[in-house]
Amino acid sequence: MDLFFYITIIIALSFIYQSYDKKKSNELKIKEMELEQKKLEVEKLRLQKKTEGGEE
Repeated sequence: MDLFFYITIIIALSFIYQSYDKKKSNELKIKEMELEQKKLEVEKLRLQKKTEGGEE
């Protein structure tokens, strides 16, 4: 019975670790997407500034 208990604990801890790892991975992907979005916004502002400067 002791062996079954330890196996259950090990499996539970591995599930907890996998969910934690997946959560961190998803958070990293979200931050990367936000950074990419900010880069695109900056590029858009640069292009707008260029077109406004060229029109004057």
